[in-house]
Amino acid sequence: MSERLPCQTPGCTGTILPATALKTGGICMPCYQQKKALEHQAYIEQNRKEVNRYAGINDPVEILKIMHSPRRHDPLIQEVPYPRTAQEIYHGLTKEERDRMESYAVDLLEEEDTDQAEMILLSLACFTRGEIKLGLEAFMREEIYHPSILYKDAGVEIRSQLIEKVESDPANRNHLLLALAWIGDEAVVRQFAVWRESPPEWASALYQPPEAYARFAGWELDEEGGQRWLFHRECYPFKISAEDSTEAPATPAAVTVLQAGMQSCPWCGGGLTELFDFDLQHPQLEFMKLPGKRLRIAACMHCNCYGTVYMKADLEGRYSWSEYNVVPEYLPEHGGGTYEADWREMRLSEQPAGTYESAEWTLEAPASQIGGHPAWIQDADYPACPCCARTMTFVAQADMGQVADDEGIYYAFVCRECLITAVNYQQT
Repeated sequence: MSERLPCQTPGCTGTILPATALKTGGICMPCYQQKKALEHQAYIEQNRKEVNRYAGINDPVEILKIMHSPRRHDPLIQEVPYPRTAQEIYHGLTKEERDRMESYAVDLLEEEDTDQAEMILLSLACFTRGEIKLGLEAFMREEIYHPSILYKDAGVEIRSQLIEKVESDPANRNHLLLALAWIGDEAVVRQFAVWRESPPEWASALYQPPEAYARFAGWELDEEGGQRWLFHRECYPFKISAEDSTEAPATPAAVTVLQAGMQSCPWCGGGLTELFDFDLQHPQLEFMKLPGKRLRIAACMHCNCYGTVYMKADLEGRYSWSEYNVVPEYLPEHGGGTYEADWREMRLSEQPAGTYESAEWTLEAPASQIGGHPAWIQDADYPACPCCARTMTFVAQADMGQVADDEGIYYAFVCRECLITAVNYQQT
């Protein structure tokens, strides 16, 4: 056996075979690979070029086309980002520009670029107002019924076709029911009520009753067969406070978010967090129609990741641990102490946002908000009030990716009759 030689890299204690030394110049393979990696990185940094694909382009439609187009990673190219987000550009589209984007999505669909077409239509559905007519007609021709939120403003003709297809297309029945739920007009509500009263034969093959699909679109049937919404149509987003701002806000915020609470979690011993503190007398919160002065919704940031946590609350700002709480089947040890995180400061915007701005989480829009449709990452999960069994109303959510580059969203709910709050959590 050949005698091993010491690696020539200063500070390295490795040894190598003479044959390896001839190939690497006398250094061990880990050192050789690190040297090559450093050389490659140095080459990239010396030869990388800055490319601005938006240079000279002012048409918002053309800018959005570039944003949506797929990119092939090239380490030698450093792209200059556009100074505005796609969401902001969609907000400013005129009707003519919106129609052009929809036509472009239809063209992509005909070219079988379904993913890009879907993302554009989703952006139109969530960030702008108006029916997606051409896009839905194209989806119907291709028998594409998902993402179902695209159908929320569909007209009478498409709604009628979907109801017919539910009866005859078992392979797509789940998506068809979801699409109908998102339409949610009077005819759909009546149809869901009929299915609840007299379940069709095909209902036994579903994972849940047909009328339960309504929850994915944020509503349910009431006792009389009418429509009861599970969220507020009004929506106000939280914005990250400017780091360089030293001026005090002109007026107190209607809602503050993520403040340390004064109580501890009975399950893990950690400090509770006041997710949301609502000033119920603030004019911005009139839509909540809650009498009183203050509503604080607290949670355990640790235990809430494993199950819903309920609190008894009053409308004076007090809260306490609910006797209805049940320890989750799986709850890892926390070790006590206060949940600490380097959260960015957020302030509630005084400008309303669209009801569905954050409804589709794949658009990756910041999702911290009060009101509006929840940004469900998994299935719609409106908790039932543990006291009266009535489905609780969604009131707010905190997007941890927005405040801490973390993962997941905390969702807050209220039963106004029983004054019980609930918080649950979802992540990818």
